Amino acid sequence: MNCKKIFLLICTIVALTTINIYAKPIQMDLFYQGTHHHYQAEEVKITIDGETLIPKDMPAVIIEDRVMLPMRQVAQELGCDVVWNEEMQEIYLTNPNDVIVFHVGRNTGYQNGKEFTMDVPAQIINNRTMLPVRALANALHKNITWDEPTRTVSIHTQDAPAENRQPTETKGITLQKMVLPNSQTAKQVFTIQADGAITNFQDVSVDGRKIVLRFSQAKNTIANIITQTNSNIVSAIYTTQQEKDGHSDTEMVLELKEKQPYIITKSADQTQCIISFDCDTVILKDISAVHKNDKDCITISATDALKANVYTLSQPNRIVVDIPNAKSELPPSMDTSALQYVLSYRNSMFTEDTFRLVLETDGLVQYQSKEEENRLVLEISSNNLRNVHFDEAHQAIYLAKNVVFEARDVVLEDHYLDGYFDIILPGNFENAYGNGQYEIGGDVLQRMEIFTAHGKTVLRMIQNRINAYEIADQGDQYEILIKNPKEVYDKVLLLDAGHGGKDPGTSGNGLVEKDMTLAIVQKVARNLQDSDIKVYLTRDRDVYPQNMVRAKTANQIADIMVSVHMNSGPTAASGTEVLYQVHANDNPMKLTSKKLAQTLQSHIIDATGNINRGIKLWEDVLILNATTVPTALIEVVFLTNSQDAGKIITEHYQQTVASAIAEGIKAAMNENTFR
Repeated sequence: MNCKKIFLLICTIVALTTINIYAKPIQMDLFYQGTHHHYQAEEVKITIDGETLIPKDMPAVIIEDRVMLPMRQVAQELGCDVVWNEEMQEIYLTNPNDVIVFHVGRNTGYQNGKEFTMDVPAQIINNRTMLPVRALANALHKNITWDEPTRTVSIHTQDAPAENRQPTETKGITLQKMVLPNSQTAKQVFTIQADGAITNFQDVSVDGRKIVLRFSQAKNTIANIITQTNSNIVSAIYTTQQEKDGHSDTEMVLELKEKQPYIITKSADQTQCIISFDCDTVILKDISAVHKNDKDCITISATDALKANVYTLSQPNRIVVDIPNAKSELPPSMDTSALQYVLSYRNSMFTEDTFRLVLETDGLVQYQSKEEENRLVLEISSNNLRNVHFDEAHQAIYLAKNVVFEARDVVLEDHYLDGYFDIILPGNFENAYGNGQYEIGGDVLQRMEIFTAHGKTVLRMIQNRINAYEIADQGDQYEILIKNPKEVYDKVLLLDAGHGGKDPGTSGNGLVEKDMTLAIVQKVARNLQDSDIKVYLTRDRDVYPQNMVRAKTANQIADIMVSVHMNSGPTAASGTEVLYQVHANDNPMKLTSKKLAQTLQSHIIDATGNINRGIKLWEDVLILNATTVPTALIEVVFLTNSQDAGKIITEHYQQTVASAIAEGIKAAMNENTFR
């Protein structure tokens, strides 16, 4: 072999060796689309303008011959704010030029309201959102190249079209507050108040279900997430602020329950941006009342769907029907002499556009309401109840003292995870109070059911939220007060076992996250049984409460929320970390999510000796974003790490972790004020 051939052979060997060294192999379990997939491939590197991006917890992977990137980390490096909508399974990327929407599992996305198509959809892989690199780059106007020998994705931001860059301005404003409708039946108007003239904003409608407002040169002091919108149209409002080129821009997303027409105007001084929903007015044309089959039947006919809100009031007993966005052609009075349960009828415009019908009834009644073909049908019948009434003003139920018993002998049974609370009286008092249903239809109680079980009278409260109850003897009657748990207990904790039911979470080494979180949470609850902390769980079995419901429950009834999860990542990753979010209502003089996270992390590390991954400010978890009370999310161990998995599966280690979490909760609540 001559020297030239030897030299070429050596060059070839060196080149191949360089390639093999450059790309290290990755083996890991990937869980997506409800299935585990064994993944083995050479590493995919990511560079942005020549700088290598080091994955925080999830590397880039190749699915169906398409490179999938960890969404949040890459998007933020490219100057985007990221909002994750758990309920809709959608990702919103926003920057001063674009609003981009990806939907998990769908091959279509939206850029500034215009649809685009991807070969591979966004996926939740190992509990992390992964996006196809080509679709992400195209949507953000970035040039991208793929180098096969080094398996490198190179993203070039400097080549973005100049026309997509906004000029820098010097003056700015601050968005100070959002004025919401007074109620669901009021006019649906949302007003954004600024401290100066709003001169530069854009309106982008995304898929008819979201309104995205982009305010340039605008800082934001409005809450990042508003879920209590007082609206039958807007379910939530998300607001993010982004710093770029020395100034702040703010994005606001109004999530709609269904597609609705709207108009956006500004006040005369331009300091207010006003979003008004132009709901079609329903005309109430006719009403009839008959008695048949032992029921009073009231029927209202209209030109469109009525969307009525029906509920009861007492003293005197009456059924109230509120119909929003309505105009009435109904007579102001009606003959009720043929009816058995309705004593009188009256109606009026309760507000400018809300019609109210009031039916005064002869004692307690039960009713059923249904809407069909632009008609509301209300069927009223006897419920066989007596000597009991609900007082909305005092949020109390009163039992006439037709029988005598000791209030201390009443048994209270809380079945909050099943949506009800039983008040068991010390005897069979059917002759005094009867059996039947008492429709309430309020924000706190849906209805009360009274029945006899095991020789005792039971008052079953069908709840719209978790409640606490107190019963007292007032001499001539018994009073049952319906209270928020924070009115009864000094310390209230909502303890959350992450995932559950249809959502298994991550998995690894034969373990599934939803099972491990439930095992830990049940032990934490037992450790807190003898403390002065009232503990509520989001689940005690393999079910899936929606994450927005978990956050809403915490905001309604708890002082703090602690959510337990298991982590996943490369097989070498291990240890404990606690995630938190900064909230607009944080008070440095009181307990905050960050303080709670620090306390929990310290106790767990001290008790277990786990690798300390620290506490992390995390922005893409709905539970952290949507809560307004101090909230921490514990990633106990990595199920994808064999040593971590081997520890967490043992009863002793689970108890050690649970005890540490319980002690951390007690320390956080004992050493800080929170109300």
